[in-house]
Amino acid sequence: MDKLNAISVFCRVVESQSFTQAAAQQNISVAMASKLVSQLEEQLKTRLLQRTTRKIVPTEAGLIYYQRCQVILTELDEADSSISNHATSLQGNLTVSVPRDFGLLFITPNLSQFVKTHPNLHVNIEFTDRKVDLVAEGYDLALRIGQLTESSLVAKKVASSTMHVVASPAYLAENGIPEFPEALQKHQCLIYNSPHNFTWELTKNKHTHRVKLQSKLVSNNGLTLTELAKSGIGIINSPRFLIEKELQSGELVEIFADYQQNKIDLNVLYPHRRYLAAKVRAFIDFLSELDLCKN
Repeated sequence: MDKLNAISVFCRVVESQSFTQAAAQQNISVAMASKLVSQLEEQLKTRLLQRTTRKIVPTEAGLIYYQRCQVILTELDEADSSISNHATSLQGNLTVSVPRDFGLLFITPNLSQFVKTHPNLHVNIEFTDRKVDLVAEGYDLALRIGQLTESSLVAKKVASSTMHVVASPAYLAENGIPEFPEALQKHQCLIYNSPHNFTWELTKNKHTHRVKLQSKLVSNNGLTLTELAKSGIGIINSPRFLIEKELQSGELVEIFADYQQNKIDLNVLYPHRRYLAAKVRAFIDFLSELDLCKN
């Protein structure tokens, strides 16, 4: 058995959840791909993959083995790249997941800079608010805004943003300005569709007001909520990076400016590895150099 080839096939199966796709990527038959993985399992005396009628997923041992082997394969790819390219540029594929609104505002205008700097790197960037499974879906890194739950991943904070309760002057002229947080329950509040966002917490003089809200309009898109607020539909509680321009222009005005809210962090997540892949490090450096939401 060619163990390195077997390991490579195994990793491709984990990433694609398919022997057919893994075999195509390795330019071998499906039967050979299955045989190599079976031989690897036999040599390790451990089942690495759990096969069902719907999908193929790694066992607990298989996931650990994949994470360790992926480091080795990445190191080999980078070693090959350094020889063929004299270590002057990165090669290979970089797959990234970024939150849609944040990505459109900050990543899209600057992405050409990264591509020009690394012309031999193939970048696949997905703009989505879905929490992708980095390991199972084959992502190199993901940007996440807010609370983190994946304890098995490495997180690096790259920015943070304050939260602000805002509305349009027209809405406030018609409906009045709420004088204290609890008064929000009598207003039309537009809410980002996430469980913890239905309770707004505002603190003043060490006293925290926790206001549980119901809304006739809920959306999973922050830019949409911003546009609705500008149109006078209601009040939103938004990270500043989404509403900075509107605050500056006066299209939106802040309510409860003398209250504080917890900041939300922007983190880069990547699989736990002893050595960070050069292509991932390059993208993190790219993000760190941008003028992100650091207010």
